Amino acid sequence: MIKANKNHLKQVFINLIKNSIESMSSEGKIDIEVTSYGTYIDVSIKDEGGGIPPGMLEKLGEPFFTTKDRGTGLGLTVCYKIIKEEHLGDIQFESIEGKGTNVYILLPAIS
Repeated sequence: MIKANKNHLKQVFINLIKNSIESMSSEGKIDIEVTSYGTYIDVSIKDEGGGIPPGMLEKLGEPFFTTKDRGTGLGLTVCYKIIKEEHLGDIQFESIEGKGTNVYILLPAIS
């Protein structure tokens, strides 16, 4: 179990899953997995999209930075704020161009 604002977490998951969907051409798979490690919960979202170039990975979460043609660059900024500041968790990205992106959300568990 975690202590969380369900509406804010819902917004995080909507943003991340929408990004995964938009990163894929016409076909692909999104895997969502939740694992408990005692002191924290790990939620991973893995897609088979186009991936993110290495130079752009470090900029994810910066206000107004976007990899999309029509993006505002605020979706991931909001996700970072909700996870890191509001829930005292962490959000990390791994990506390989042409293979897809993995997002890992770590949230503290209630003991």
